[in-house]
Amino acid sequence: MLLALALALLAPVQADAVPDPLAPAKAGRIRCIDPDRGARTCGTIVRYTLRGDGAFDALVTGVVNRDPLIVIEYSTFGQVRDGAVCSRIRPADFNAGKLTSSGTALSPALETSTRLKLMEALQPLAGHERCYRDSGAGEVAVNVTIDGLLRPEMSQTAIWVLPEDGYAPGR
Repeated sequence: MLLALALALLAPVQADAVPDPLAPAKAGRIRCIDPDRGARTCGTIVRYTLRGDGAFDALVTGVVNRDPLIVIEYSTFGQVRDGAVCSRIRPADFNAGKLTSSGTALSPALETSTRLKLMEALQPLAGHERCYRDSGAGEVAVNVTIDGLLRPEMSQTAIWVLPEDGYAPGR
């Protein structure tokens, strides 16, 4: 699960004839990864801030533990290239992230153990570039590459939702 969150990072890529993968973000939508439409929850929610040169900043909120439900919120950045959304997996982004449970800060002991597990899960991917490429519109399979190599086992489902749709991290 921690690795899935790490992989839920983000990454756009853009070329002249390739559709803009962050067009929904430009229209005010947020990306919901691993959605449960009935419960209005996402494994990870990504809010993009576009910089206009193909680069973006992102605020990522995702589930790192299900019982108890622990959520991390962290900031990262990346670039759109060749129709894919790409970012480097930086443990420092996660390490600086805010961990909460039901909106409340974790106890020092739980925060330390959770952060340690998260850093261990991220280690194999640290420093590698991860790119997302949507396979269509609506609820879509998202193909993931690590350093340019397709990783089918890391594919995810994602939808674009409006902030007022009420989606929150969960599952």
